[in-house]
Amino acid sequence: MNIPLQFSPKKSLGQNFLIDENIARKIVQWLNPQPDDAVVEIGPGFGVLTKYIVPTGCRYIGIEIDERLAPLLQNEWARFPRAQIHHADFRKVNLAELAGSGKLRLVGNIPYHLTSSIVFAAFAHRGILRDMLLTVQKEVAERIVADSQTGGKEYGILSVISQTFAQTEILFTMSKHVFRPKPDVESAVVRWTFQPPPENLRDADFYVRMVKTIFGQRRKTLRRSLATFLGRDVAVAAPVDLQRRPETLSIRELIQLANILLIEQDDYGRFGSPRNSR
Repeated sequence: MNIPLQFSPKKSLGQNFLIDENIARKIVQWLNPQPDDAVVEIGPGFGVLTKYIVPTGCRYIGIEIDERLAPLLQNEWARFPRAQIHHADFRKVNLAELAGSGKLRLVGNIPYHLTSSIVFAAFAHRGILRDMLLTVQKEVAERIVADSQTGGKEYGILSVISQTFAQTEILFTMSKHVFRPKPDVESAVVRWTFQPPPENLRDADFYVRMVKTIFGQRRKTLRRSLATFLGRDVAVAAPVDLQRRPETLSIRELIQLANILLIEQDDYGRFGSPRNSR
C-alpha cells in the first residue's frame, strides 16, 4: 500500500506516516518476528512495517483507529490467514482476548501526543506482554530511559513505571524527514523488555497509583503530594525524607515508600487509625 497523494492525514489522530523503507526494515529487524510469535502493531497506517512483518509467518494483529485505512488494510492482507486487522482504538482493546495462552509483542509508529496514554494502556496488560518497540518523540525516549541520577524533568512517571516493570533502551534515532507529513521533532525507537515486578513490591497497582500522584505534583514535597494520595497526612515513619521531591527518589526508594504506605493504608482500613497511634 502506498500513501495516495489525495490522502489527508488527520491532525486529531497525530498521523505522521513513516515513508523510509530502510527505517521500516531496521525496525522489523530489531523486532525479529518469528513464526510462533504473536505481534500486535499499533496503527499500521499504510502498512510500511506490516509488509515486512506479515510474511515472516507470525500471528499478526493490526489495530488501526482510522476508519479510512482499516478497510484498505483488511483487503490488502486478507490473503494471509494469520493476519488480522481490527478497526479500534488500541487504548480500548482487551489484549488478553488477543493473547490466548501466549504473550504478545507490540510494535508501532504511534501518535506522539498519545504516547503516555498508549504506554500506560500497554502496561495495564504487562503480564501478557513480552516486549514493545515504539517510535516516539526523541525527547520522550530520553525520559523513558532516564533515572534518578539524571534527575530533573527527564525523570518522571514514564521513567519509573517503565523501568519498574521492564528493561528499557533507545535502539536508534531518526530525523523528521523519514515521515510524511514531517513532524516538528526528531524521533527514536524505544524497546521495553517486560519482566516480572520486583519481588519486594507488595502491590503493583497501589505503587503505580502512588507514582502517578506524586510525579503529577512534582513541585511539591513528598509530604504534601502523599497527603493528596492518601487523603490525609502520612502517619508512619517513612523510609525516606518526606521533604524531598519525587524526582530525587530511586525506584528502590519508591518501592520501599509504597510498601510502608500500603501497610499503613491496611491499618486504617481495619482500625480507622494506624496501629502505632492506638
